[in-house]
Amino acid sequence: MTTLYSEQDGFNSLVEASPMPTAIYKGMNMIISAANQAMLDLWGKTTHVIGMPLIEGVPELKNQPFLGILEEVFETGETYYSKESPADLVVDGTLQTFYFTFTYKPLKNDNGETIAIINTAAHLTELVAARKQIADTQERLTFALISAEIGTWDLDPINNIVNWDARCRELFGFAKDGEIKYGDVLSCIHQDDVEVVNKAVLQAIDPNAEGQYDIKYRTLSKENHILRWVHCKGKAYFNDDGIAYRFAGIAQDITNEIAADRREQQLLTLIDNNADHMTVADLKGNVIYMNKASRLMLGVDLAADVTKLSAKDFYTPNELDRVQNHIIKEIDPVKGWQGNISLLNFTTKDVIPCRVSYLLIKDPATGEVIGRGATARDLRPEISAKAEVEKMASIVGSSEDFCNYCDTNGNTVYINPSGRELIGISEENVPKSNLFDYHSDSSNEKIKNEILPLLFSKGRWSGELELIHQETKEIIPIHKQLYMIREEITNIPVAIAGIARDLRPELNVRKILADKNAALQSVVNELEFLANTVPSVVWTSGPDGNLDYINQRWFDQTGKSNEETLGARWMESVHPDDVSLAEKAWKISLETGAPYEIEFRCLDKFNNYRWYLVRAMPLKDAEGKIVKWYGTNNDVHHQKELEKQKDNFLGIASHELKTPVTSLKAYAQVMESMFKRSGDFKNADLLGKMNKQVDRLTNLISDLLDVTKINSGRLQFNNAEFDFNEMVEEVIEDVQRTSFKHIIKKELNFNKTIYGDRDRICQVVTNLLTNAVKYSPEANEVVIYTEDAHDIVKVCVQDYGIGISPDLQDHVFEQFYRVSGNREHTFPGLGLGLYISSEIVKRLGGKIWVNSVQGKGSTFGFTIPIMMD
Repeated sequence: MTTLYSEQDGFNSLVEASPMPTAIYKGMNMIISAANQAMLDLWGKTTHVIGMPLIEGVPELKNQPFLGILEEVFETGETYYSKESPADLVVDGTLQTFYFTFTYKPLKNDNGETIAIINTAAHLTELVAARKQIADTQERLTFALISAEIGTWDLDPINNIVNWDARCRELFGFAKDGEIKYGDVLSCIHQDDVEVVNKAVLQAIDPNAEGQYDIKYRTLSKENHILRWVHCKGKAYFNDDGIAYRFAGIAQDITNEIAADRREQQLLTLIDNNADHMTVADLKGNVIYMNKASRLMLGVDLAADVTKLSAKDFYTPNELDRVQNHIIKEIDPVKGWQGNISLLNFTTKDVIPCRVSYLLIKDPATGEVIGRGATARDLRPEISAKAEVEKMASIVGSSEDFCNYCDTNGNTVYINPSGRELIGISEENVPKSNLFDYHSDSSNEKIKNEILPLLFSKGRWSGELELIHQETKEIIPIHKQLYMIREEITNIPVAIAGIARDLRPELNVRKILADKNAALQSVVNELEFLANTVPSVVWTSGPDGNLDYINQRWFDQTGKSNEETLGARWMESVHPDDVSLAEKAWKISLETGAPYEIEFRCLDKFNNYRWYLVRAMPLKDAEGKIVKWYGTNNDVHHQKELEKQKDNFLGIASHELKTPVTSLKAYAQVMESMFKRSGDFKNADLLGKMNKQVDRLTNLISDLLDVTKINSGRLQFNNAEFDFNEMVEEVIEDVQRTSFKHIIKKELNFNKTIYGDRDRICQVVTNLLTNAVKYSPEANEVVIYTEDAHDIVKVCVQDYGIGISPDLQDHVFEQFYRVSGNREHTFPGLGLGLYISSEIVKRLGGKIWVNSVQGKGSTFGFTIPIMMD
C-alpha cells in the first residue's frame, strides 16, 4: 500500500508541476486520479471531479471519440497523439467547441501492463480561430479583386521573374500557367508605351525614390492581338542594402473607361465645331455650356467663363418673358419645342432671328429634369436668300419646267413661258387666273386641305398633282414643289412659288417598265416556288455578303422572319463557338471569290442547335466580277450525331482495350522469361511472337485513341526544342531493327534543332517509314531524305513498292482508307496511320503530300516550320 501511495503521489506531483493542462485516468473505468488546475479550467470543472470516472466527471464527452481512444490506448499500450482536434466542453454553463493538440500516454507497471493514462493538452482554439479569420479575410479579398476584375502581380527584381494571378495573365495575354520573365512582360506592352513603362518601373525600384508605381498604358496580346488599356499601381520594398527585393501591385482593365473618355472628347469636339449654335443651361437659366458657333454668333469671347452668364443676357425683355413664361412650359418631354425666336448679341446688342429647338435634359438614373439644351440656326442668311428669289425670275423664265408665283390666296402673279405653253394660257390672262383654275378638282381639294396648311407651317411641300389644259381640258399629271415666301423682317407669308415637271413621258416609261417588271416577277415567282420545293435552305447574297433572299425552308426550320435573317443578321442564329470561323471563311470567299464551304450549327425554332453543311458559289459577269452569291444549307445533324457516336464508341473501346492488352503484354513477357530460364526456347519463341502481336494490337489501339482525340479536338502537343536529325536517326534505327529484308538508306541534310512536339513528329516519320516497308514487299530498300528549306524542314520517304493509282492518291490521307494490292499482297492495318500523320502535320502548321506511280513505288513527304506557335 505504501508503494502505491508513493507512486500515486509521484504522479500527482508530476501533474501539478506540468505547465500544460494535464490529467491522469486510472484503470479501465478511466478514474480521474489527478488533474491540474489548467485541465480543470479547460473542462470548466472543480476538483470535485477527481476520483470520478471521466464519463461522469465530464459527461459532455459521452458522444465524442475521446473515451473510445482512451480505451484503445489502455488495451494496446500505445501512445495516441492528435493535432488541432475539436472537443465540445461545457464552460460557464455553455457547450462550446475548443481545439487542442493532445497526447494520451500509457503508464505501465514493472510487468509492462498499463495501469493508467496520462493526458496532456495544448489549447489551440485562439490559433485555429485566427487561422480561420485569416483564411476568411484572404477569401473576401480575393472575391473583391475578382469582382472588381483587378489582377495582382509580384515582380522579383533580383531574379527578374513576375508572379501573376489569372486576371493579370489574361490582361497581358499570357497562358494560365508557366514562368514569366520581365522581358516577356515588356514584349506584351504596346511599342509606343514600352519606354515610359520601363522608366516608371526603374524609378519605382530606385532606393532614392519613394518606391511608388502608378501608370496607365496599353497591352497587346501576342496570342489574339487584343489591345487593352490597363492601370497598374504598386510599390517596391527594399532590404537594408537598398536593393528592391520585391515589387508588387495590382492591374485593372480600363479599356472601357479610356474609350468612354475618348467618345466624350470626340462628342465635345463635334459639338464645339458644329455650325449650329448650341447651349446648355440649368433650370434657373444659368448657362453651363456654349459651343464655339454659339459664342461667335452671340458675341461671347472664346476664352470667357460662360457660367457667369444667364438667359437674360441674350434676350430682349419681351422675348425673355415669352421664353420663360410660355415656351419653356410648352417644351414636350420627348419631342421638345421648335420655333422662331430672336436672340440678342451680348456685345453689339444686335437682334438675331433664329430657328430654335429646345429639349429637356434628364438625369439618366432618376429621370429628373436637370437642365435644358438648345440649338439655334441663324436665319439671317436664309432671309437674305429669300429676298433674292425675285431677282431670279429671269432665270426661271428660261426654265423648261412649269414655274409660277401666286399670293397667299392663290391669285396668280407669274407663270413662265414653258408653264403657259403647258396649260394653254396666254400671258395677258395670267394675272386674271387663280391657282385653283388650272389644277384639277381633286388637286384643288388636296391643295386646300393638305398642302396650304403645310406651307404655312413647314414652308414647303412636294408631290404629285394634276393640271388642266385651258383649251383642250386635258388632264396633265405633274410632280410639283411648292414653297412659302416670307417677308424678310416680319417673317409674314407673302407668296407661294411653285415648280412642276410634266410626268406624261415618265408615266409612259413607267408603264413599259411595269409591264417588264410584271413579266420578270412572274419568272421570279416561279424560281422562288422551285426554291421552296427543295429540302435544302436556299439563299442568295450580294457581292458584299449580305443576304437578300432566303427560301421558306429557313423559316420553317428556324421560325425567324426576313427582318431577323437578311443582311448580316443570319449570323445571329449561328452557335457562338462557330461564329468566328464562319465569319472568317465567308470573308475569305468574298475577298477571293473562292467557293464557300463550311459546317456550323444554327439555332432552330425549338431552341436547339443543329449542324448544317453550308456551300455557296459566286455568279460572275463577263468581266469576272462577282454579281451574286448562291448558297445552300443542308441539315447534316443526323450524320454528325452518328459520327459523334462512332467517335465515342472508338474512344471508349480503345481506352477499355488498352488496360487488358497492357496486362496481356506483361504476362507474355513474364512467361517468355520463365520459359527461357527453364530452357523451353520453343515456347519462349512462341510467346515472343505473341508479344509482337500484342505490340501490333497496342499500336492499333493507340491509332484509334489518336483518331478520337483528333475528331474531338483534344489531340495534345507538347512543344520543346530538340535535335531533329537525332530524332530521325532514332526512328531509322528502330524501324531497321524490325525490318530484316529492307535496307533503309538515308540522305539527311538537315542538322538543326527545331521547336515542336518531338513525339508527334517522330510518330509521323515512323508511320511513313513503316508504310514504305509494308507496301514494298518485293523491294529490298527504302530511302529517307531530309532537307533544310530556310525556315522549314522537309522530309521525304521513297519506296519501290506497289504504288498508288492517280485516282486514289487524293484518298490516302482519309480516315480508315487502305491501299490494297493484288491477291498476293494483303496489307494489315486500319488505315489510320496516314490520316493521323496528316492531322499532326496540319496542326503543326505544315503540309503533307504523296507522289506515286502505280507498280513503281511512292514518295511521301511533309514540311513543318522550324519554329512552331
